[in-house]
Amino acid sequence: MTVSTIRMDQGFAIEQTEATEKLVKILCELLANGEEREKCFSAQVLGKFGGSAAHSALADALRDEDEDVRSDVIAALISAGTGLDAEVLLWSLQNDPVLEVKLAAIEGLAIVGGPVAEEWLTKLAKERCEEDVAWDGYGAEWDDWLDVQRKSILALGTLKCDGSAPTLLEAARDPFGQEIWPEVTMALSDMGVAGLLELAVLATDSSARVREHTARALSTAQDERVSEILQVLFADADPDVRVAAAEVMMARGDEADLAVLLADSEPQMRRLALKAPGNLSYAKLEKVAFEDDEETLRVMALEQLADCDIAKPDALKERIECSLRGASEVFVAALIPVIARLEGEEAATMLAEIFAHRKEEAVLKAFIVLHGKVPSTEGFGVLQEQVTSAVQEIRLAALNSLAKLAEGEGDFADNAAVQLVWAACGKLLPEAHEQDILDSAKEKDPSELGINGKGERKKPRIQIDREGNVIEPAAADEEELADEAVAAKDLVAKVTSGAADLVSEGVPDNVPEGAIESAEDLPENVVAFPGSTLGSILNTDDELEKLAEEPVELGKKDMHFLELANETIEKKRVVPGRPDDPALDIRLLALRICGDAKRRELIDALVIALADRKMQVRFAASQSLVHLAGNGVLLSEEAVEQILALPPENDVAVRAMRVQLLGHSTNPKAAAFVEASLKDRTDAVAASALKVLSDRPGVDIDVRGYLQSPRRRLRVTALELVSAQVDTGALDDIFEAAQMENGVLISGAATCLRCYSSQSVIGAAAGWLDGGISRKLAALEVLNKYIA
Repeated sequence: MTVSTIRMDQGFAIEQTEATEKLVKILCELLANGEEREKCFSAQVLGKFGGSAAHSALADALRDEDEDVRSDVIAALISAGTGLDAEVLLWSLQNDPVLEVKLAAIEGLAIVGGPVAEEWLTKLAKERCEEDVAWDGYGAEWDDWLDVQRKSILALGTLKCDGSAPTLLEAARDPFGQEIWPEVTMALSDMGVAGLLELAVLATDSSARVREHTARALSTAQDERVSEILQVLFADADPDVRVAAAEVMMARGDEADLAVLLADSEPQMRRLALKAPGNLSYAKLEKVAFEDDEETLRVMALEQLADCDIAKPDALKERIECSLRGASEVFVAALIPVIARLEGEEAATMLAEIFAHRKEEAVLKAFIVLHGKVPSTEGFGVLQEQVTSAVQEIRLAALNSLAKLAEGEGDFADNAAVQLVWAACGKLLPEAHEQDILDSAKEKDPSELGINGKGERKKPRIQIDREGNVIEPAAADEEELADEAVAAKDLVAKVTSGAADLVSEGVPDNVPEGAIESAEDLPENVVAFPGSTLGSILNTDDELEKLAEEPVELGKKDMHFLELANETIEKKRVVPGRPDDPALDIRLLALRICGDAKRRELIDALVIALADRKMQVRFAASQSLVHLAGNGVLLSEEAVEQILALPPENDVAVRAMRVQLLGHSTNPKAAAFVEASLKDRTDAVAASALKVLSDRPGVDIDVRGYLQSPRRRLRVTALELVSAQVDTGALDDIFEAAQMENGVLISGAATCLRCYSSQSVIGAAAGWLDGGISRKLAALEVLNKYIA
């Protein structure tokens, strides 16, 4: 049986059957007596159905109390496009104060036309018609008439009402009016010969702004005389007018004099000439590349020179040599592919000198791209070196160039593939923590570490004599301990000296017993440091102010500590394009680039990366393998066995992609793994297994049963699979799945229903509208999106 379906890019056309009439009747009833949201959705659906009954119900609803309902109703009438009544639209334009309703009514009048519509549109293009039109928000920050005026002007152009041209020009020249020249010129361009004559007059207007709008409005005019007006504007004295005319001429396919464009003083005009594909000669490109004042234009010309045949190589070499002195990095980078087109030792020497003396990133990247297109021994060495660059953009360019070389054949392709394999396996750079250990070991001076490589305060290493006995460290002398005790007493005496004189004056007489009045009352083991709380109590205000002003002197150890802290902060600071772990970044870039590879060794490197201990590496490798499998690249049996031997995966996304990889294999163990994954607790893994098993022949999966699953990801997958099966018995199940969780899958359900015949969906929709308010709203929204 052949089932008629509609697709996303097709309009909705349906036969007027008994089921259709029944559904339209239900929608009309909801539009008349339903709740506000029911009315809005019903109006939207009825506008897509059309028919006399629907138009009559919509026309009656234009006088509904709710402004949202009226807005949706008139929008539905306009979307239908047929059966519009000028009197009904004019009533809404005059009496409905809502701006959206007025704008939609004007749009409808532009479709219907007629003397009455043209009369009212002309009036509204000139004035507010205060006595005849109801307005909302008059005196507020924004006047709705300003939007109505613009819409009315464009509608008059659509109706080709050339009699309104004088009124439009008068309104545009009103010194107290708004800027409406773009709308007026566009309307004149749609009015035919009469409007074109008015535009010809405006092309010589004294205002450059008016001439520019005139030029841009001519882009839609369909007349042979448009080219003559554009030629006049193309020679205008104002650069903005010339640019507008040139853009319109090139968009219309008219021939613009490229020599005039290149000789123009406005850079935008010269840029338009360079954008003309294949129309500039070599001599003109060379002149712009080396003589133009704008660097961006010179670079554009060089990019085109790199793709065309060089007529005079010797003269070009001389120009390049002269232009290299003091040139910017962008210009030099654009020169590199041009120099590469030149043959001979002079060009090779020139490239070598540029590579040796210009170390900017843009220049280096240009060389890397060149070596990916033109293989050479020296160039391959550059790629090997720059693949571990500190700049991420350079690393990415080097890896891309290696990937391009690997696509070819020969020694360069083989060596490039080896480099990619090493990059994917992480063999080009040590990991970040290992690199930090190496760097810190290089920075330390063994002479600063004290005895036996330890700090002065750290315990010495355990030493063993020749007989195996442990040599105990020598105990400190009693004299040294006594000296340390004396030094401590001197420190206490020095700090507490003069503390008695710092006691604040005016101590009350009735001091509680045991209170501390001075430093003499302090216990022997307590010291009143100046900056402590106790010191602030015992010191006077003058002494505290004096102590605060005293500078703090830092010793060598303090300065060394601050330097270490500053270095730590600098290392932790995030720099754009420079990740914390360059080795990991190189691996991830290489793994993603290998996703487009066809060489077996690169695919094997991806499989090996699946066993890496870092989740980012496993994720990138899985993504690339899934991409290859989607493009028809099948994994070998050995690779499948390696994947099956991997330990259980903790990351959900990686586990789901592993199911997809094994789903393409015919290995019985892989099939068992996929079937077991269908019972996984995570939605992503189970959904991946469901999709794989539904496509496998000989496997009986109840896809419709998953439409009622409480797990959203499984319902989404089931909707996609059911739409491919076109099972008419699943319509009710699809709708029930759509309204679960407050209708989060309504859009997906509507897309799924598009694969079914319209009559079957409409017949089922009548039953969906029988229920509570939430069920009705879900059914109306599904219908609205289904008949998009």
